[in-house]
Amino acid sequence: MMKLLHLCIFFSILFISLSSSYSCTLNDKNALLQIKKSLNNPPLLSSWNPQTDCCTSWTGIECTDSRVTELHISSGKISGQIPAQIGDLPELRYLEFSFLTNLTGNIPRTITKLKNLEILFLKKTSLSGPIPDYISELKSLTFLALSFNQFTGPIPGSFSQMSKLEAIQINDNKLTGSIPNSFGFFVGNVPSLELFNNKLS
Repeated sequence: MMKLLHLCIFFSILFISLSSSYSCTLNDKNALLQIKKSLNNPPLLSSWNPQTDCCTSWTGIECTDSRVTELHISSGKISGQIPAQIGDLPELRYLEFSFLTNLTGNIPRTITKLKNLEILFLKKTSLSGPIPDYISELKSLTFLALSFNQFTGPIPGSFSQMSKLEAIQINDNKLTGSIPNSFGFFVGNVPSLELFNNKLS
């Protein structure tokens, strides 16, 4: 009888431990729901149900230790702009908005709150305007992909101050001007550069 009791207690503790390790934190869940609302509750995000766990049931979400670390929104009928609430996911390491031709506007400044972000993948959208200089505040970034958009203006010279960058893909935009002189003096290793199909001089 005691063995059975100990076994029940063991499995109860194990279940609680596993549940807590996967359960999405309330702050992250609320941030994601606000992102969904800002994008007008698109069908692509129909699995983002407040009654379910965002770490185990929601499309495009990956978690580590109950925190949202990856957000992938791709290939769907989504219109609007990248929601400012993206900055309310402090443990995010990989952010993707791609193959969304009706995603417009620019990159919100709140993205600079993502101090742990390693991969920023914004590809094949209708994002436009100058590439924000404040992207250089993302000091953990290793991979920056902004290709096949409608970005205009010069390439930010401040990218050279991002010591962990391994790749910059900003090809197939409408960028103008010349390659910044600072690109000859990266503070880290020189990243691979894809700059073609722009209007650079």
